[in-house]
Parts: sequence; structure tokens; C-alpha cells
Amino acid sequence: MNYPVIDAPVTVRTPASSAATACRRNAAWLGYAGLIPFVALSVGGLLFAGDIQQQAHEALIAYAAVIISFLGARHWYAAIYNTGGSATLASMSFAVTPALMGWVAIQLSPSYGMALVIAGLLMTCVADSRLKGLHAWYRVLRQRLTLIATVSMTVAVFSQL
Repeated sequence: MNYPVIDAPVTVRTPASSAATACRRNAAWLGYAGLIPFVALSVGGLLFAGDIQQQAHEALIAYAAVIISFLGARHWYAAIYNTGGSATLASMSFAVTPALMGWVAIQLSPSYGMALVIAGLLMTCVADSRLKGLHAWYRVLRQRLTLIATVSMTVAVFSQL
């Protein structure tokens, strides 16, 4: 018996728990991959001196400035989304503060610039821990990523001494 062939798209539904697991896994992979420049440039600052060390530290500050700006954007979204579009000036101002800190850090000497982006990393991590609606796994991941990033930055600061 011949059955007709139906060319209909097949939709495979992924269970919610599977999608959540994939989200956690992807966030971890991308988060830890994002640490590569922190660690590599910090180690580069330890291994080299002179102009190469200076370039590694400037690149590290620039990368950290981009990261804290990205983390601040999370708070911009939260300020608008969580308030149904009636965000306060204070919550929106906080959201742009990391980007401004990063911009100032790029203008400073490496030691002060690194100190400022370390403060930005820690500030956004504390603020993330206070955001409502975040998953517990994200809070833990954020804390681990911040720890490794700030240790890398601190190593770079001390490599200049």
C-alpha cells in the first residue's frame, strides 16, 4: 500500500527543563570564554615588561571597560522592563554608571584605570545580586566570573609594582 508523502515541517518541542539547562550551559560557556582576555592579558602583564606590559594593561582596561558597560546595560533593561516602562531616574542613572566608569578608566593611568574597572565589576555584581527575578544559578555564575575577573585585574595591578 502506498501512503502519500506529506511535506509538512516537523516541529520538535523541547521540554522547558531542557531549554533551561541549555540556557545555563550556554551562559556558563560564554561567561567563562569571556574571561580569556582577563586572564591572558593579566598573565601577559606578568611575563613581559616595558611597552608590551603597558599594551597588555591598556588592552585589559579597555576590555574590562567594555564588560562593565555590558553589565550596566543589564540594569538599564531591568530598570525599564521591571517597572513596566516607568523606571526612575536613579535606576536608569545607575545603569549608565558602569559605562561612564569604563570610559574614565581608559583615560587614567593603568593602575588607577584598573582600580576603577575592578570597582565597576564589583559594583555591578553586588547590584546583580539585588535584582529581582534572576535565577539562583545566574547569581552564582556572576559571582564566579566576577571573582576571576577581579583577581586577574588585581594581579595586573600588582605586576606593575
